[in-house]
Amino acid sequence: MAASAAHLATRRLLGREGDEDGAIGEALAAELDRMKGMAMKVGQILSYFDGVLPEETHAALRVLQRGVTTLPYDRVAELVGEALGAPPEELFDDFGHDPVAGASIGQVHRATYRGRRVAVKVQYPGIAGALATDMARVRALSHLASLGTAVDGPAIADELSERFQSECDYLAEAAAQEAFRRAFQADAQVSIPAVVPERTAATVLTTDWAEGRDFYTFAREAPQEERDAAGRVLLRFAHRSFFTLGTVNADPHPGNYLFPGGDRVVFLDFGCVRRFSQDFVERERRLMQVVAEGRKEAFREAVRSSGMVTDPRRFDFDLHWRMLRHQWAPYLSDDYAFSLGHIREGMEYSRPTNPNLRRLAIPPAWIWLQRLQWGLHAVLARLGVRGSFRGLLLEILAAPMEVLPE
Repeated sequence: MAASAAHLATRRLLGREGDEDGAIGEALAAELDRMKGMAMKVGQILSYFDGVLPEETHAALRVLQRGVTTLPYDRVAELVGEALGAPPEELFDDFGHDPVAGASIGQVHRATYRGRRVAVKVQYPGIAGALATDMARVRALSHLASLGTAVDGPAIADELSERFQSECDYLAEAAAQEAFRRAFQADAQVSIPAVVPERTAATVLTTDWAEGRDFYTFAREAPQEERDAAGRVLLRFAHRSFFTLGTVNADPHPGNYLFPGGDRVVFLDFGCVRRFSQDFVERERRLMQVVAEGRKEAFREAVRSSGMVTDPRRFDFDLHWRMLRHQWAPYLSDDYAFSLGHIREGMEYSRPTNPNLRRLAIPPAWIWLQRLQWGLHAVLARLGVRGSFRGLLLEILAAPMEVLPE
C-alpha cells in the first residue's frame, strides 16, 4: 500500500496523472476498508486532504468516509447483546439488519427506540487491540522518524495512541457529544444529535437519527449562497470549540457532516476529541492575533512564547511568518475564496527544503490543532466557500474562555 501511495504521489509530481490513478485508488480503498482501524483512518484523511495524491485517487478513496466492508447482522446482534445485555429485537422497536454506514472503528445501523428514530453505532470486535498493535509499531519507528529534528517522536506516537484508544470508548464519546451539544444548543445553525444513554455502552453508541444531504451531494447541488453559509457555520464551530471551549473535535472529514437545508449543519462522530490546557490555547490565541493583525514586530516573541522554537539563533522567523500568513490567509482579508490550490501551496512548507522543520519542538497536542485547521480548510475548498471570515475569527479571539464540562 505504501508503495502504491508513493507511486501515485510521484506521478502527480511528474505530471503523469491519468486513468491508472483511479484504479490504484480503488484497490487501495478496498484494502484499507478491509483492514479498518489505523489503515482506514489514514485512507480517510487522504481522501479529502488534497495535494498528496492525484485527484482520481482522492475520489476513489472517498468510499472510506462511509465504509463498504461490514459485519454480518448475526455478529452485530451478538455484539449488541454482549454490550447491552439483550439482543437488538428486545432492546429496540426495530433494528435495521443492513448498516447504513461503516467507519474505521464501527458501523452504524438505523433503529427505532420507543418511537424515536435512532442511529446505533456498533464497534468492530477486537478493534481496540488492533489499534494498540498498530501504534506499538508506530512508536517503534518514531525514534527514526524524528532523527535530526527537535521533535519528540515517541511523545507524538503516545499522543496518537491515547487519542485512538479513546475513540474505542463509546461512553467517553457519548459524554463528549453531549457536552458539545449543550455548549452549542443556543446556536440554531449547529445541530448535534442527542445521545440515548440507556442504549449506550462502551462498545455501542445510540443517538438520535439525523437527516440531511451528505457532503458531496451538498457540494454538487447547493447554490453558492447556501454553501457559503454552511462554510461559516463550520468555521465558527471549529474556532469557537478551540479558542472558547478549549476542546476540539479533531476529525473534520466530510463523512462527519450532514446538511439538512438552509444554513444548518449536523455534526456527527465525537470520538476524536482533544482537550487543551488554557495556557496552550492562550499562546495560540496570541500568535493568531499577531498574524491576523499583521503585527510582525510582535511575531518573534509570540512564536518563542509558544515553546516551539528550540534555537532562536538558527530559526528563520521570516519564513515562519510567511508560512503562517499563508495558512491563515482566509482571515487576513475581507474577501476570500477557499481553493485546493491554497492547500497544495501550503504543503510546500512541509517539504525537507524548509529548514525550520528540523528546529521545531512540536508539542504533541499541536498536531490535532493542525489536523483540524488544514482538514477544515480542505473541506471548505471542496465546497468552494467564499466570503469574509476575518471579522468572525477576530470576534471569537476576543471572547473569554469557557469550560466545557467533562
